[in-house]
Amino acid sequence: MYTLALAALVSTALAYPGEVLRVRELTERDNGADGCPHYLPAGQYEKPAYITQVSKSQPDKAFGPNYNGIFTPNDISSIFSFDIPAERADANCTLEFLFPKSNDYSYSGGGSFFFTGFNPGSCPGPWTTYNDPPAPGPFPAFPPIHMEPGNLYTIDVGPCFVAAGTCAAGMTGTNDTNFSFMENDGGCPIGIYTEYSYGLPPGTPPSS
Repeated sequence: MYTLALAALVSTALAYPGEVLRVRELTERDNGADGCPHYLPAGQYEKPAYITQVSKSQPDKAFGPNYNGIFTPNDISSIFSFDIPAERADANCTLEFLFPKSNDYSYSGGGSFFFTGFNPGSCPGPWTTYNDPPAPGPFPAFPPIHMEPGNLYTIDVGPCFVAAGTCAAGMTGTNDTNFSFMENDGGCPIGIYTEYSYGLPPGTPPSS
């Protein structure tokens, strides 16, 4: 589902290509008692099951598994893979990048990110390199998306059945930004996630 995705975020193979669907500013009223924005409903989201990097300047280097998203201009991109349970086949999958203002990451540059989705079921692994990525998905890469701290980005919404029972993966890269963060849902959440919802996706007009 990730087209990040999202390349952060972060590239979805579950949904359809297009521009970022929504940008929501994170404000003080969003904070819980611990001061963190809470946009991860318990039991209704997936964090990446596998994260790795690829490098254009080192195209045959396999970075292996990582807990961090790492991006450098025109070189290092991050691949995020989600395991979508088969029982979520009747849900909608929403790909989001949660980007609170924080001292827990390194960020500098213009904030342009590119999301590219892989074929559902084509998962990254310890062997993944720039020259040997997962199989490409059926849709082209998203247009560039501008992302900066202090916002929640809804990248895509699509039916979960496309990848239910397997993985949905995609790559996020940049041409102007140095960015490194640890994917985290235990403290103050930051990073790319898939949230589940049921019924018509938000904004879907009623049938006539």
